[in-house]
Amino acid sequence: MGFTTTAILSTAAAVAGKTVQAVAEHNQAKALEQAADLQQQLQERQAAAMTSTALENQRRGLRNARMETARARGDAARSNLAADGSTLTRETDLATRLEDDITNRTNAALQEVNTLRTQSALDNWDTRNQARQSRVRSLGTAISAAGSLFSGINSVRNRKVE
Repeated sequence: MGFTTTAILSTAAAVAGKTVQAVAEHNQAKALEQAADLQQQLQERQAAAMTSTALENQRRGLRNARMETARARGDAARSNLAADGSTLTRETDLATRLEDDITNRTNAALQEVNTLRTQSALDNWDTRNQARQSRVRSLGTAISAAGSLFSGINSVRNRKVE
């Protein structure tokens, strides 16, 4: 086997290997992009569901607070507190306490949703950044494969000239 055959086989093997690597890195980039899209959709659905749950819990809490206030009014009426004038203070305190509790729970749930959305955005950025890096590696490998091909051709050509 002469130098020319060895150089051609060596060049072909290098180009083939680098081409396979470039294709694999390109496919990895596409897969990472798809994963980022799916991850973003899933986390947005989760955030929307959490928001919906928080708002539904708020509505339910307000409805329960109105019932609790009505119950307190009934108790006050039965115990003659209404005649003493302290009913309004008692009902106001109860309503304020219940409303504050409902608002605090809703705000905590919505803050959790915002945290999830922020983390989702960071995760998405990271995955898309990995995809970009994979694309750059793919391009670098393709350029390296082309360089190997040209180097091999040049080597064979220079050998024939001698």
